[in-house]
Amino acid sequence: MKYQNNIKLDYFHTFIRNINFTQGFWLLFLIQVKGFDLFEVGMLETVFHITSLSMEVPTGIIADLLGRKFSRILGILSYFIYIGIMIFSPNFFVIIIGFIFCGLSFTFESGSGEALVYDSLKLDGVEDRFMKVNGNKEVIYQFASSISLFLAGWIISVNYNLAWYITALFYLGALVIILMMKETPIIEKIKKMSFRTLLYNHYVVSTKTILGNKRLLYLIIIGAMFAAPITSLFLFLPEHFTNLGYEKWEIGLLLGVHAMFAAFGGYFAHSLEKRYKERKILYFVPLFIVVSLWLMLIDSIIIIPFIFLGFLDSIFYVVLGDYMNKIIPSGIRATALSYSGLMFSLVMIVIFPLIGLIGKTYSLWTGFSVLAVITSLFYVFLLVVLKGTQLNQI
Repeated sequence: MKYQNNIKLDYFHTFIRNINFTQGFWLLFLIQVKGFDLFEVGMLETVFHITSLSMEVPTGIIADLLGRKFSRILGILSYFIYIGIMIFSPNFFVIIIGFIFCGLSFTFESGSGEALVYDSLKLDGVEDRFMKVNGNKEVIYQFASSISLFLAGWIISVNYNLAWYITALFYLGALVIILMMKETPIIEKIKKMSFRTLLYNHYVVSTKTILGNKRLLYLIIIGAMFAAPITSLFLFLPEHFTNLGYEKWEIGLLLGVHAMFAAFGGYFAHSLEKRYKERKILYFVPLFIVVSLWLMLIDSIIIIPFIFLGFLDSIFYVVLGDYMNKIIPSGIRATALSYSGLMFSLVMIVIFPLIGLIGKTYSLWTGFSVLAVITSLFYVFLLVVLKGTQLNQI
């Protein structure tokens, strides 16, 4: 069990890294402190996802060829630059640069973190524990998020910048933890090839793997089609709650409860998958997500479906991640997983600014209605895919 310590350190890293007092409130920060409107915020998020879209695969290649640990370090350093720009710059175009670094931070971490964990388990011969480990990580992530969101409402009521400074301190702690991890070895034949050849071969092999495996490709598409609408909803909700008359501390409380139920979803994902298997999970969890999005249009009960949505989203994320990792070769794992982030960014580039524009022109309620329609159409696509493929075969 030479790599067992990586799993423990990654649990700790997940907790520390996600004590982030800006999550859930950065949109309000840009509106209330920087003076931007909903469409401008939507454009900034689009910059983030264009960066993710263009850099997901290159950073995945860096992780596979130069090291997953190295890639994660670059991710944290990029986030420090983003925090500095957000605190000190009032200029829209400089903040665009900040969002580019935020996107880089996301892409350096997105495939490499999961790949490091999976291959650490595989090198110790216990990769069958991955779904449980990933479920535990989701619980830790959501628990840390709930703490952050509970407290963030109070912190930003005192001073918005204080939230950024405290978050930077926690990211410094996360960097120390990553430095303590043991890098998984690069495959021996890779070491003998030139870097240029490695880049070319790795990109071609990874792309062929994704496009040549219809089941993997569909799982990546399906994951993005449901993650993007939920993420968009979550990011715009603080502004919507503000319009409904909620105080900042109340918004933090609601977002925190949402994260707590998401933690429950991560915890029970392994048990639910064992009981209902892939096909039922892919049928019913997205269906409940669609129903929850429609119910959130009723202001008097919006809190209930919003909280339930956290539970559903975590189940879907954990189970889908396990399905994908089972069919991805270790040598290209970080790169292949980056395609999942790439697809998510593709969907977000369209959806997020669209909802921002509708929110600015009409109302966020109207934007959420469009979001519910889009997700319903995504679910119809999923039903067609399930009917026409052998997606349920493990």
